[in-house]
Amino acid sequence: MAGLEIPAKRELHIWRWLFSLVLVIALAACAWYAYRWYTTGEEPPLPILPVSALAPKVDESAITPKQLDDYRVPATHPRYISIPSIGVTKSRVLSVGENEFGNLETPYNLNDTAWYNKSATPGTGYGAVMIDGHNGGYSKDGIFAKLSTIQTGALITIERGDGKTFSYKVVSNQTMSLDEANKTGMQTMTQSADPNKEGLSLITCAGNYVPKLGQFDKRVMVRAVRTDS
Repeated sequence: MAGLEIPAKRELHIWRWLFSLVLVIALAACAWYAYRWYTTGEEPPLPILPVSALAPKVDESAITPKQLDDYRVPATHPRYISIPSIGVTKSRVLSVGENEFGNLETPYNLNDTAWYNKSATPGTGYGAVMIDGHNGGYSKDGIFAKLSTIQTGALITIERGDGKTFSYKVVSNQTMSLDEANKTGMQTMTQSADPNKEGLSLITCAGNYVPKLGQFDKRVMVRAVRTDS
């Protein structure tokens, strides 16, 4: 009879209302996490992609022995860098400047490093040689993936284009926010940690990749001074 159908209709109406409510809550949660990810780089509870996949792409191909041996730079420019304590052996050092936004450029390949060509050159005896490198890419670690673990006193060697080598000892290792790096960190890194000795400054990214900024939200800053001067 008609009267027997009323409870079923009401029950169906309740389930539809509950389903709609759950859907609205789920969409609101997704929107909130998407906003947080876009503005801060904070990963959602169930990330669809690894953070590294969302960062700018770099070349992950290995550098061959021939490419290493054939690499040439001007006599006074840094050619190779080695950091035995973190497994970096004879990495190429490319020359870079600043991009259109005034930010320090980075090497295209994960296995290369990059020397800021407006910083000091090895062997001058003053200023700071500034070199950066990647912490990682889509599926592999970058040349500076372990830079944050380097200890005070660790030795770093740079070979110039003319074959001369220079040794540096780490005196500080600090991880700071991107804001702090922009305000004071980068200015500090352009100067030697010891005004009486030539310095070396190493930089890499850390923390979360923030889509809104197009970069990671932290920087690892390592400072060293020459030991053979």
